[in-house]
Amino acid sequence: MGKVGERDPVGHHLTNVVLDGQADDRVHARSKGIGIYANGTSGSMTYEDVIVRVKDGWRISHRKVLARRSPLGG
Repeated sequence: MGKVGERDPVGHHLTNVVLDGQADDRVHARSKGIGIYANGTSGSMTYEDVIVRVKDGWRISHRKVLARRSPLGG
C-alpha cells in the first residue's frame, strides 16, 4: 500500500451505488463518496467502477475517481 498524501482522506464513505447491467460476469457501478480529511474538512467524489466475478466472488477490476475540488459554480 502506498503512502497517503496530504490531500487523501483519512476515511471515506460510499453512498448511492448504481449498478448498470451485467454481461459476461462484468458490472459497471457508479457511486458517490464522502471523504473526511485529517483537518476535519470533508470532500465529495464520484467512483466509476468495473466489477468482475472471479473465483472468490466479485472484485473491482478498474476504478476511476472523480474528485470535486471546488463547489459547484466555484
